[in-house]
Amino acid sequence: MQLFIKKYKQDRDVNAKYEVIAELFSSRIGKILGMPTLELKLTDEGLAMKMLRKREKDEIKNLEKLKKALPFEEWLLNIDLKEEHIMVDEEGNGYIIDHGHTLSAWKPLYYVIEIVNKPVTRFKLWSDSKSFKEGVEIVRSLDCKDVRVYLKETANEVSHLLNLKGDEIDDFVNISSKILEHRNRILHLLFN
Repeated sequence: MQLFIKKYKQDRDVNAKYEVIAELFSSRIGKILGMPTLELKLTDEGLAMKMLRKREKDEIKNLEKLKKALPFEEWLLNIDLKEEHIMVDEEGNGYIIDHGHTLSAWKPLYYVIEIVNKPVTRFKLWSDSKSFKEGVEIVRSLDCKDVRVYLKETANEVSHLLNLKGDEIDDFVNISSKILEHRNRILHLLFN
């Protein structure tokens, strides 16, 4: 299997570091939920993942799974979901890529407050009302306390590679956990 390395940004800004946590957490929690996300591995250079390619029109074999993933993307507050972020593997299975702009990564807090109660995805993953409701139930199967633990573990794992301080980790985990708890409560209202 050929790998792709998404290199870490050299930016010293803490938000660039938060994007790495968001990417890794989204991948891991997505896998737990059975969502079409790639398995990511931390390396010294960047995040390693399976190499994907752009999809051909109507090529996706796992469309039903993707349709149920829209609530997952809304729950994560993924304002960067777009059609180009669905790529395929050799078998034609679609994966959602690029979760760096989720949770509280890169966004100023005033902007998070502005969008936290709204649908944020610009691409609806071909979803429909039935698929969305099924996806909501999948996301809601997670316990919020467990989600916070996964987020904290991910942040701690990344911290040594990116020189994150304890208070930077705590800020990201606390704000992102609150976003996820709130989005979980309103998730069923976000299909339009």
